[in-house]
Amino acid sequence: MSDLRGATARTVVALREHGAATRADLARRTGLPKSTVSAVAAALVAAGTVREVGEAEPTGPGGRGRPGTLLALDPGRGEVVGVEFGWAHVRARVLDGGHGRGPGAARRMPVAYGARDGLEAAAGLVRDLGERAGAAPLLGVGLALPLGLGPAGAPSEPLTGGPRGMRPGWEALDVPAVLSAELGVPVHADNDANCAARAELLWGVARPYDDLVLLKLHAGVGGAVVLERRVRTGRAGGAGELGHVPVDPRGPLCRCGGRGCLEVYAGVPAVLRALAAWADGPLAPHEVLAAAAAGDPACRRALRDAGEAAGQVAAGLCNALSPQAVVLTGALAGAGELLAGAVREAVARTALPVNADVAVLVGALGPDAGPLGAAAAALAALPA
Repeated sequence: MSDLRGATARTVVALREHGAATRADLARRTGLPKSTVSAVAAALVAAGTVREVGEAEPTGPGGRGRPGTLLALDPGRGEVVGVEFGWAHVRARVLDGGHGRGPGAARRMPVAYGARDGLEAAAGLVRDLGERAGAAPLLGVGLALPLGLGPAGAPSEPLTGGPRGMRPGWEALDVPAVLSAELGVPVHADNDANCAARAELLWGVARPYDDLVLLKLHAGVGGAVVLERRVRTGRAGGAGELGHVPVDPRGPLCRCGGRGCLEVYAGVPAVLRALAAWADGPLAPHEVLAAAAAGDPACRRALRDAGEAAGQVAAGLCNALSPQAVVLTGALAGAGELLAGAVREAVARTALPVNADVAVLVGALGPDAGPLGAAAAALAALPA
């Protein structure tokens, strides 16, 4: 009986982590015999915990293989909410237990918003979404936090710290614990780039790939490393912090205390600084993207320069990890192929030939990537 309970728990965890799956998928992901998975699935379907939700895409040459039946957890049994603390916003998105994407909401915030305002906004968004018509019971909350720098340049711990290095007042705050006490549900946190990578793996352009590198080119520059379809956090949660890989060790000073980090060349502030000399007034990122799309040569060059710097760092990762894809997210990814093309060219020029044919793709989920990935992480972290 204990073996059956363990097999059931592993099956439920796999469905929470990966979403709808066939029995063959579940056997592969759990390591259980197919006969055991079939028995567990039958019991879960009979109990109403799991539903059959259609057929998987055909497999085999030419797509002629026999498709399996997809199983998913019953969405009516509960949902989670993912919340992203952004530079000037707090954004939330609902995810049900079967990986169905629900509604979202956002609040604009002052650029230097403090801890109290940020936490109030997050709790308010979760409550508002939980009170909508048809909402399932709230099972948990996921947080996408920027991984900044703590006092004296020591790396902050993303599972307990707030968005350090961005705003005062967050340094000593255990954000998940505070929100968990406020909302009465478990709260799980990860850094925002890891969350974006997880979302793109589940619903976005990264679905076909097992190994990839994600670059988030935003107010800061972050990154994530995915190997065998798992986001790798490293020893202290700081794996994938590609924004602080040096492009030029004699370059401009970075907020981390280093010089010439990727962030000082490929973040939104770097692009705005490059254009400030001739602009009539302060530029917003969306204005730069619109002008570049309309053919403005300075805006296009500033974005290509950012892409070339990002591609130089991506090439080093390609040589180290040989991923299948590089995925671009964040505000600058709104430049689309203009940015992706510059990254692709830099990788082709810099990486070894065996690693230079990597796919360079713009993320498909836009600003929802962070909250959706945070919600997926929270769902996967729930006890079976």
